[in-house]
Amino acid sequence: MKKTLIALALGAGLASAALATPVQWTSAMGGNDHWYEYVSTPLTWQASATAAAASNYSGMQGYLATLTSSAENLFASALAMSPTGGLVTAWFGLTDEKDEGIFRWIDGPEAGQTAVFTSWTGGEPNNCCGGEDYAHTNWAGLGMWNDIGAPAFPDYAHGYLVEYSAAPIPEPMTLALVLPALLAAGYASRRRA
Repeated sequence: MKKTLIALALGAGLASAALATPVQWTSAMGGNDHWYEYVSTPLTWQASATAAAASNYSGMQGYLATLTSSAENLFASALAMSPTGGLVTAWFGLTDEKDEGIFRWIDGPEAGQTAVFTSWTGGEPNNCCGGEDYAHTNWAGLGMWNDIGAPAFPDYAHGYLVEYSAAPIPEPMTLALVLPALLAAGYASRRRA
């Protein structure tokens, strides 16, 4: 199963690099039907978060990926490839900037939640060298995480993973307010007739 998932993700990653479009992790693949994209433009974690939030795909707003399971982590991390097909490190949406040692998702459906699933490389997170507040993947192999970036390495930059998911559409508040008025108007017009 794990090898099949990795093969599917690697194949999707090659297609993504060629087409420059997000790849869907379908429920048929055991996924969540979200879309994932690796952007190779080297940016700091903060700039990556801003760029991801400004991205859009098929009407869905992007955010730095939230890798909440082993399968999702392997699928999305496999998309981060160099032009020659080798894995590269990539930012995703996990930080302990506000509370050292407590890693939270910054965006997406899990915004503000503490990470339950993790895939830290041995000895990580270690907050090395005066502080590392941001997570990236593929540090010592596929889907292996490391903390790095500011404050110790404020200019550390590389590509990032964007996730897109359709948010449920709530009932429009105007319909809830207008419907009783329309019913009352219809009743009043019937009384006059």
